[in-house]
Amino acid sequence: MTTIQLNKKSKEYVYHSVYSIIKNCNGKATRRRIEKEIDISSKYELQYAILRLIKEGKIKRIRGFGVNRIEYYYQDMKSNDCKNNTEIIRESKL
Repeated sequence: MTTIQLNKKSKEYVYHSVYSIIKNCNGKATRRRIEKEIDISSKYELQYAILRLIKEGKIKRIRGFGVNRIEYYYQDMKSNDCKNNTEIIRESKL
């Protein structure tokens, strides 16, 4: 098995970075938070990474209440602490 060199412009780098950010944010993060932590010029690469993670079943998109509007959270599905939607909504209001 060969190792992949991850430079800052590759799709693999964005893919691994997005998943690690979601894992480090207690298993859930918003797209805005992910955009702040990853400095990339193309939002297409970010969208590609998120869709790939959803398709592989590593993360899940959850609708919740934000400060001023409805926001979508991305939740880590690999962790054993997967909660249902109502618990996430309650935590976000606190």
